[in-house]
Amino acid sequence: MDHPEPRFFEHTNKVLAHLEWEAIRYICFDGRHLDISNAYPKYEKRQSYWLEPFNTKATERQRHIRQLVMQREIGTLGDFYALLEPFLKPRARGKALKDKKKRTAQAAFQRAKLADAFVENRPLMIEARKIAMELSEGKASNQQVVNKVDKIIAEHGEHKPLSAAQKQTVIQFVKRQIQKHQNLDKVERLIIDADDKNLYFMWGKIKRHCPVGDTIAWPTARAAKEAHCSKTLIAPIMKQLVSLGAVTLIQAGKAGRNSGRAAIYRREL
Repeated sequence: MDHPEPRFFEHTNKVLAHLEWEAIRYICFDGRHLDISNAYPKYEKRQSYWLEPFNTKATERQRHIRQLVMQREIGTLGDFYALLEPFLKPRARGKALKDKKKRTAQAAFQRAKLADAFVENRPLMIEARKIAMELSEGKASNQQVVNKVDKIIAEHGEHKPLSAAQKQTVIQFVKRQIQKHQNLDKVERLIIDADDKNLYFMWGKIKRHCPVGDTIAWPTARAAKEAHCSKTLIAPIMKQLVSLGAVTLIQAGKAGRNSGRAAIYRREL
């Protein structure tokens, strides 16, 4: 694509704007200043002011990305944008920051409590959550849980076998997650009494994907798709679920493809 649509030229973060200008110049215009200036005349003068923020504020990682671009070690804009993804994640603030600190403390407590039985393998534990959701649909036997755990350990063991104690940690984690998925709660009656099918269906979808006490990223687009309703209904539905005490809004979402911030809720009941 000779004239790709820029994503960061209007961004408030001018470090990213400078990086994107350089990436497009080298990847799409073979490093030629005149060609990129002709392609984006609106930004031809503006881009010269992006260099100072880059020189004063760029991290070592961002400087390394520019070096990779200039050395032509990044072949496509897709690869370039993938390297920028970590810089688009917003910093946790307010309730989100408190929730993050709480979870960090809980992880530290579990690490100290379990000692050698602690499992430091995030991909494996993510899969453990997934199989717990699958097994929660029926009355899974102990052997079924063990078999599923053996399977995900084989797939996500990172070539380092788990000890018997660590395997038991994963098994017990899956069983606790299954129980959380199956827990009934008092808010169910209030939601049913509201006589709102969209509200009830939305709550069912949240319960399906999020155990009690866990958080879930729930942007408007995903919520509308899951509940098969208009995006305009999402805000009032979620506000009602918050008021009923079913969920707590941990982080408000922000619209825009470059914001990187989805609404995050914690299931309370």
